[in-house]
Amino acid sequence: MPSEKAKDNKALAATCVACGKAVSTESMVSLLGRENGKYKQFNVCLVCANGGWRPPGFEGIYTPRPI
Repeated sequence: MPSEKAKDNKALAATCVACGKAVSTESMVSLLGRENGKYKQFNVCLVCANGGWRPPGFEGIYTPRPI
């Protein structure tokens, strides 16, 4: 659910690629993965990222963050 700030400003809300929910950009991270052999940023909510979701081709390290 978008935060109070994001409810009035559509630029502050985005869709998580893992769960498909609309969330505030304040509660998202961008994880680097690969799609069709090319690097791509995947925007994921903290719940999914902390729960272990990683994009295809993810090579980095993710440290869970408080929600």
